[in-house]
Amino acid sequence: MEESQNKDKAEPSRPEDKATRSAPRRASPQQSMAIRTQSPLSYEFFLHSTLLLFGRLMNKILEFYNGLFSLKRKDSRLIYENLGRSFRKKGLHDKALSAYRELIKLSPKNADAYFQMGRVYAIKGELELAIQAVKTTIELQPDHAEAHYRLGWLYTKTKDLQGAKKSLKKAVDLRPDRHQWIYRLGVLYDKTGSPEEARDRIQKAIELQQSEPKYHQYLGFVYEGLGRHDDAVRHFKAVVQMEGAQEEIF
Repeated sequence: MEESQNKDKAEPSRPEDKATRSAPRRASPQQSMAIRTQSPLSYEFFLHSTLLLFGRLMNKILEFYNGLFSLKRKDSRLIYENLGRSFRKKGLHDKALSAYRELIKLSPKNADAYFQMGRVYAIKGELELAIQAVKTTIELQPDHAEAHYRLGWLYTKTKDLQGAKKSLKKAVDLRPDRHQWIYRLGVLYDKTGSPEEARDRIQKAIELQQSEPKYHQYLGFVYEGLGRHDDAVRHFKAVVQMEGAQEEIF
């Protein structure tokens, strides 16, 4: 009897047991995914999210595309400079000229652009156009030593030896360290009837570059013309010694 009464007496429930029973069970990640997948709006959600991402991508592409047409002038100049150089090296001379013309439109006082045009015209054999372009370089930048030298070379090709001598002299005055230019000026002095000037120039070239055989050889001929045979022989011997040394190297 006591046992039945004890059974009938229910133990009082603990507060934490009630809380545990009343709290909803948390879904696992797999269950949550299943719930989302089963949503009637899942397809529309996927579609709209895809459209949103695609729209953002298109905006980025359009920004890049528009940026191509809003380059800074400095960037555009650099691009045309590189194009002109690249086309010239590849032998695409007309395209190189077109690139330099576009560069000049952006930068009308760009001396080097005219200089590069002159180089391309010279390669094409259009010497008069080359001379005009290089002259413009000098007008824009009077101390452009390379332009003066190039103009002298062009005058030599057109048989204007006096003009060539004047341009080469200016180039050498600007760059007295360029022994090749000094030698060419010496040759021009010799061809225009000034052997003493030729001698002095070629001697200067030899001082800057003693191991160049053709300098000694030409100076030997100049000395021979001046009647100074001993000096001529000395330089001819120098040529033989240099050529012998080169043969030993090989």
